[in-house]
Amino acid sequence: MCVSNEHFFSLPRAINARELSVNAIIDPGVISNMFSRVPEKMSMILLLMILIFSGCSILYISFVTTNALKEQAREDILGFATFAASQIDGDTIAGIRPGDEQTPAFHAVQDRLIRMKSAFPNIRNAYVIRKQGSAVVFVVDDDYGITSDAAAIGREYLSPSPEMLAGFSEPAVEKDFVTDEWGTTLSGYSPVRDAGGNIVASVGVDVDKELVVAKQNVINWTSYMIVFLAILMAVFGVLGVEQVRGKLMKDLKDRETRYHALFEETFDAILIIVNGKYTDCNSSAERMLDGTKGQITGKTLWDLAPEVQPGGRRSSEIAMERLTLALAGKHQRFEWMQRTLAGREFDAEVSLIRIQIDGTVAVQAIFRDITEKKKAEEALRQSEEKYRSLAEASPNAIYIINRDASIAYANTYALGMLRKRLSEVRGKSLMEMFPMDDDGKQIQIIVGVFQHGNDVRRDDRLRTADGKERWLSSIYTPLKDDAGRVTGVLCVSYDITERKVMEQQIASSLREKEYLLKEIHHRVKNNLQVISSLLSMQADKATDRNVIDSLTDSQNRVRSIALVHEKLYQSKSLDQIDYGDYLNKIVVHLFNTYNIKPSKATCRVNAENTFVDINQAVPCSLIINEMITNSLKYAFPGERSGEITIDFHADSKNYILRYHDNGIGIPPEISFEQSDSLGMKLIYGLTQQLNGTVILSREGGTTFTVTFPRLQK
Repeated sequence: MCVSNEHFFSLPRAINARELSVNAIIDPGVISNMFSRVPEKMSMILLLMILIFSGCSILYISFVTTNALKEQAREDILGFATFAASQIDGDTIAGIRPGDEQTPAFHAVQDRLIRMKSAFPNIRNAYVIRKQGSAVVFVVDDDYGITSDAAAIGREYLSPSPEMLAGFSEPAVEKDFVTDEWGTTLSGYSPVRDAGGNIVASVGVDVDKELVVAKQNVINWTSYMIVFLAILMAVFGVLGVEQVRGKLMKDLKDRETRYHALFEETFDAILIIVNGKYTDCNSSAERMLDGTKGQITGKTLWDLAPEVQPGGRRSSEIAMERLTLALAGKHQRFEWMQRTLAGREFDAEVSLIRIQIDGTVAVQAIFRDITEKKKAEEALRQSEEKYRSLAEASPNAIYIINRDASIAYANTYALGMLRKRLSEVRGKSLMEMFPMDDDGKQIQIIVGVFQHGNDVRRDDRLRTADGKERWLSSIYTPLKDDAGRVTGVLCVSYDITERKVMEQQIASSLREKEYLLKEIHHRVKNNLQVISSLLSMQADKATDRNVIDSLTDSQNRVRSIALVHEKLYQSKSLDQIDYGDYLNKIVVHLFNTYNIKPSKATCRVNAENTFVDINQAVPCSLIINEMITNSLKYAFPGERSGEITIDFHADSKNYILRYHDNGIGIPPEISFEQSDSLGMKLIYGLTQQLNGTVILSREGGTTFTVTFPRLQK
């Protein structure tokens, strides 16, 4: 039962005059003549009788109407409860448990209750309850999270009434007002069933007592006012009856004038049919039928129509059948091919209704030209057919999803994937027909599209009817009506199984290559370590200090290169290394090699989050190795101590290395152009190899500034 807001708690059906024993329309002239023939005392007695009869009648009407209003309120509450129960998914209710207040299932039921309640402002509360043993507990309260006294899931309702308990088996409504912690209300209940028809809960609706009582008070006060007005009318009515009759006659004439104007000025053609022939028509009929009233009257309905209608039946046969039904009191509305007096044919919508004119039974015929409407419908049909053809011919799965996540339409490709017919798919759950790995995420996407109206793209894996696994890339697009409301979701899914397989193959191949490259870097590092060990053994056997120093320097250079490869096979990236971490390790190695105590020299490295390509890391490492070695060997002679600072960073185009020690400094006679030092030659030569520049400053010690461009990928 669907109860509209317009009639909810409306007055009961009109009580006709026969039920009130009033069934006479008294002519004002008769009343005037009657009172002119009776003595004055009789007039007073008659007036008193009229007053008494009027008062009793109005009080009786008030009594009957008040009772009918209360009964109507109970029927309306019962109707709303029944309607609300039919809109609640019993399977969803059965799955809600205490603590599920934040789940999509709870919010879906709560939102549905709130939307239904907002359409019926007289309803105060709407809620879902269920039996738990002998107790009645709440499942969904529409005010949960909105008001402080709302009931959570599992909260017991104290002292349930017999009607509330009866509402778990059939619709029931309280016989009188019920007072609980939420106030005094008139309540109704109706059972909620799951898909198997089992009763799993009950929907309850409440209406405030004050609302019903207020409407009853309005009726009572209205009755009292009517009694008072009836007395005044009775007192002054006798004297003014002729004046009233004159006014009524004038109003009747004015009304006739207005209706005649309406008859003439309406856009639709209106014709009067008596005994099968037109006897009158308005000006719109003259324009529509290309003739005058004199030319139209006397014609029959089928005279102004082709001999055969589009359905193949004769016009005269259809017209006589429709007229017979209209004269029997059955309103007729149908489409009709009309012909004007000039012979032009057009589509019309015809309405035939029985009327009476001066006691004569007639038929009023209303014609409306629907030629443009037909053209629009045909254009719409062709447009729908075109888009349907496009959808059916698409090599992708296309389907439309309703608000409840059921399938409204699926094209041929989608049906072929499911190996089902459209009749087997329509109305079924999307998750049932297209089972994905993550059905919960799929539901969230659909709900999100309905709520926010945005497109969503997602890749999913499903198992088709033939048992094969497929990957689908799906785009969920909202379908909106003219008001901008989302009425459905269009989903277009295309098969990306081959692409996924290729991606997996490529990923597997890349992993294999990464393992191989890491193994290569590991072996290069091991080989360089072997060379470093050989140089160390050779240095141990040598006796000449110059030879030992040369071998140690060479060993350090090999170690700096080996450390680059070590960082690479330990890194996630195989083409660049974290240079800040590398610099710290090479500094520690060289300080240990030359047995430098912290009291003698310290080194501070500033190179966080700077990554260098392997092709530049090796020469740059050799440059830094030479700079640190030079400082540790020569910058702090004797008891002199000092500090080394290495700043390495990058801008959008270049790497900048600034190396500084506060030692004695490089003598002025030593330069990159004129030096026998292998270290200086290596610094200059490797900088040229990096396509960079190096600047030497002797202020406050020794400062090297090396700038070289970053490799662009």
